[in-house]
Order: sequence, then C-alpha cells, then structure tokens
Amino acid sequence: MFSLKMRASSNGNHVSGAERLVKEEQIEEISSELIKRAMNHENGVPDFINLKVEKVTEKINYIEHLKIKTINSNSKENSRKFARNILKKELEKYFLKNGKDIKKIDELIDSAFKIIDAGNMRGAAILDLDGNRLEKSSDRGIRVRNIDTAEELSKKILKDESLTERTVDAIAIATKVVNCDIIAELCTSDNFSYTTGYVATKDGYFRILNLKDSGQVGGRVFFAESSDIDKLYDKLENMPVIVY
Repeated sequence: MFSLKMRASSNGNHVSGAERLVKEEQIEEISSELIKRAMNHENGVPDFINLKVEKVTEKINYIEHLKIKTINSNSKENSRKFARNILKKELEKYFLKNGKDIKKIDELIDSAFKIIDAGNMRGAAILDLDGNRLEKSSDRGIRVRNIDTAEELSKKILKDESLTERTVDAIAIATKVVNCDIIAELCTSDNFSYTTGYVATKDGYFRILNLKDSGQVGGRVFFAESSDIDKLYDKLENMPVIVY
C-alpha cells in the first residue's frame, strides 16, 4: 500500500487537502483525481499543489466506521445547540473522571466554536479539558494522515443521495480520531457553500445541517483527555487506518 497526500494553497492560504491509501497500480489514477480535486475547488484555483507519495511499511489497521446519524436543522442557532448537547454529554464523563468542574464545559465548547469560526488552519486544533491548545503549531494544527475509506463503504455511503464525497472523507477522519485517544471532534467544512458539519464521539458520527453559514470559513477541533502530545501526533499522523 502507498499513502497519497495532497495539499493545495493560494497565497499561503489553505484551499484543499486529501489523504488516500492505495495499491501500487492505483497511484497514477488516484493522483490524477486528487490534482483535479485541488484545481476545481470552490475556494479558488491554488497557486501551489503538493502531492506526496510514500510506501506504507507499517501494518494497516482496519476499523469499523462510526454509525452515521443525520440531524436536520434549519438554523445555525439550533444546529449549534444540537452540537453543544452532544459534546456536553460526552465531555461530562471525562470532566467527572478527572475531577474537573462540569460548569466549565460550556466555556470549553465556546472556545472550540471560536476556533472553527476563525478558520484558515491547515489542520485541527487540539483542546485539553482545561481549554489549553496542545497542537505544536497553532497555524498548521495537526492533520490526520494515513487514512482511507474502504471501497465498499464508499459505495454504500454514496448510494444515499443525502450523503456526498465529503461524507466519505469525513467518516474516515472521524472514525480514526475517536480511536486515537480523542474524546470528541467538532468540524465544519472549509468549502464556503457546504454548511453541514459534524460532531464525532464513540457514540457516532453526527452530521448536523446548517452548522455554519454559507460563505463562512470552517475548521476542526479535537478534544483530548491526555496531554501526551507526542503520542497523539504519532497516532493521528502515522498509524495507517482503513475504515470499513
């Protein structure tokens, strides 16, 4: 297997990114698809595209995908209430476990929304239970690497007309993340017109319509119990995972 990583930017600003794990005979075909994806992104034509191809030497981990649940909401305000409630339910377990004041959970979630609404991070922010930023670079964040979605799962997802290629990408990220010592994930798309976002916990992948406004930037935040940042980076970046 080979890891393909595509990153595209314009004037130093992130435009598009994607990860795939493919067989040797698929490298040329999938590389072409990733370049086309970058060149046809709604956020603009990039002036820089980086495509990295690496042989995977570690054992591939196969992980069953999180259950996909869709929450229909016609307003950003209501959507964020849904997201907040899902996050609070999960975070409360870890606050109690670690002797933290559960009254501060709302502050933590507020911080996460501020981060995703600020946008323009190439990767995800990581917040510990005290609201501290753990990522090594606050501009770059951390990227979840060496991931892909099994072909059968991709086809199954795309048979549902309400789901898209974005769902295929996101379910791989979300599933790997919650299996790598991350409590929960909050995400909105960096595509300006795509307003559906999600919250991921071990209970599922919750697609939430209208989690941001059209034309608004997006972002990604991981909530972590552990402050062992080197261990988190190693798992999220280096552990090869195919989600089925």
